Amino acid sequence: MAERVLLHVGLMKSGTTFIQGRLNVNRERLAEQGVLFPGPTWARHARAVSDLIGSKHAEDGAWASLAEELRAHPGTAIVSMEYLGPISAERIRQVRDDLAGSPVDVVVTVRDLGRSVPAMWQETLKNRQSWGWSEYLAALQDGGDAGRRFWRQQAADRVVGRWAEVLGPEHVTVVTVPPPGAPGELLWERFCEVAGITGSQWDEAPRANESLGVASALLMGRINEHVGDLALPEYNKKIKALGKHVLVHRRRDEEPIGFAVPRWLRKRSQAMVAAIEDSGVRVVGDLGELEPLDVPGADPAAVGVEDQLDAAVAALVHVLRDGGVKRPGQGKGGNKGGNRGGKKNRRRGQGRDAGS
Repeated sequence: MAERVLLHVGLMKSGTTFIQGRLNVNRERLAEQGVLFPGPTWARHARAVSDLIGSKHAEDGAWASLAEELRAHPGTAIVSMEYLGPISAERIRQVRDDLAGSPVDVVVTVRDLGRSVPAMWQETLKNRQSWGWSEYLAALQDGGDAGRRFWRQQAADRVVGRWAEVLGPEHVTVVTVPPPGAPGELLWERFCEVAGITGSQWDEAPRANESLGVASALLMGRINEHVGDLALPEYNKKIKALGKHVLVHRRRDEEPIGFAVPRWLRKRSQAMVAAIEDSGVRVVGDLGELEPLDVPGADPAAVGVEDQLDAAVAALVHVLRDGGVKRPGQGKGGNKGGNRGGKKNRRRGQGRDAGS
């Protein structure tokens, strides 16, 4: 049986892509420490969790296969997939039972709600939704489909509470995402502290799931209004790929999504932090880092159609010139963060806000 199974369960947009990519490209180096990060790529984690939660497009048996490998590993085994975060207590008990005999610990990475709101709104636009910015904010406060989806993923107090209830608070750790300006490696160092990973030299993963500028984000929402008939695989191949591999390159030409944190969200954040503190779980970092931050940039509700037209023309030119959307490498939908066969780059720091 495994000495320990560590489940990194999210939250979404809390540095998950960064951590998963770093684990993925350093699989062999981790193995030298007796740490298993199942492969051959991160996609296996996504398939397994999709099977666990009964996703429509799940691969039957993927979770059982992964659980078997986790149980058999003699050291520490790590699974990282943010869809685990909001699963029900019943599903958590299933995970515990499927890993019976191996101690199970959970790490929840949490970012302040000020930065999470625009990041999550943009993520919905890259995944078939077309909620306007004002509509989205209203739903977060008052309810509605967008609000329910957001809080299912971002209510850290509820996520932490469910996992602590089933596994015990001594088996749950919250890792706070450092604020802008913090050392680029700090989030990784905090994760390593929880995982028992040592060392300072790590291969860098290709950047993935980067943010769009505000005009490109709005453009994605408008496109989504006209492609509801596309099946999910076709949507991912054409529309989502347009955002991830074409529009993302306009970041330097567009303003980012700006957000001034309203009073009601600050109150919700205070309640969330208090509940985490009262839960008795371990905290690595500082709960003070979860104070919501204003995000500099443009108010999406004030961005005109001319800016969106510029983004649309640039995307059309790119697609026509290249004969379609060409993916430079597989991202979150496949080989997250690349693989060991790529060029090695052993830099200590990556100097960016790991918030995706």
